[in-house]
Amino acid sequence: MSSTTRILSTKVLSQIQKNRIVEFGCNYVERNFIETGAISFNYTENKHTLLFSSQNAVKSVFKNQNYKIILRDKKCYCVGEKTKKLLSINGQKVTHFEENASKLANFIVKKAQNERFLFFCGKERRADLEDQLDTHKIHIEPLEVYQTFLKPKAVGKFDYVLFYSPSGVRSFLQNNSFKQTTSICIGTTTAEALKNNSKRIIIASYPTVEHMIFELKKQLQHHD
Repeated sequence: MSSTTRILSTKVLSQIQKNRIVEFGCNYVERNFIETGAISFNYTENKHTLLFSSQNAVKSVFKNQNYKIILRDKKCYCVGEKTKKLLSINGQKVTHFEENASKLANFIVKKAQNERFLFFCGKERRADLEDQLDTHKIHIEPLEVYQTFLKPKAVGKFDYVLFYSPSGVRSFLQNNSFKQTTSICIGTTTAEALKNNSKRIIIASYPTVEHMIFELKKQLQHHD
């Protein structure tokens, strides 16, 4: 692994995650290409099963401590293991989770099609989950609780770029191109946003930062 190999993360990682990459002996840079902000919303008490799309949705809802009481004991599904963990920290019992929205929609269609869903989500979300449930006439009511802001910046050339969301891809593309870059993506949705721009795309075997770092390590060892 060469110190001249340049790696960019399109979001700032935790110290532990950062240390793992720095240990590879490469030139590592990280920048936040997006930021999120909570938006006000009106919740009406109902008998819906709750859906959470991401950690950002959880953070935005439980920023208001009252919701820990209001939403307690409500049936809850979510996307992502880390989203599930964050919901548990906030006192929610997660009945079921899947690693992406499409898989969660498939589960609902097969196992929960008679339920009604309240979907805590972002303003700039993809419509995959809603479309799949609508197709099967399953009631889903989106409730937007946060929005995403792009923070584009020119960063120069990198050998590997780590991407965590389609909006992060859009932000990066505003001022940068790929050329000889290998893109490592957290999941298929993020990879799809890259397909017309990056020729070399690797998708983590499981949608976590840790699995992305593992894929990066494999690549670096292969090209050592």
